[in-house]
Amino acid sequence: MKTSLLIPLSLALAYGQALAADGKITINSPANGAMVSAVAKVPVSYEAMLGPKGDHLHLYVDDKRIDVLRQLNGSTELEMMAPGKHKICLTENTKWHMSTGLETCVEVTAQ
Repeated sequence: MKTSLLIPLSLALAYGQALAADGKITINSPANGAMVSAVAKVPVSYEAMLGPKGDHLHLYVDDKRIDVLRQLNGSTELEMMAPGKHKICLTENTKWHMSTGLETCVEVTAQ
């Protein structure tokens, strides 16, 4: 009986990964590994092509949701970051704010 539950679960996971593969998110700036100012807002430029289940993007800094972005091509500003390394991510989400699994991240150092 346990095997019969694993097959649908495996198919559901594979289906979710396939859907995520249909979209694309690009963070144009800052570039991965960039140095950013710790005393000024940080501009983020991005573009996205959502997959079939995607509705909008969520913007994260260090795993904390900062914003919900409805524009698929655009820019936004992050508040000043503390000195050190930070991870900026964009995720594709459904209209119910659930991640589809499509995500892109860059790491930056604020100084």
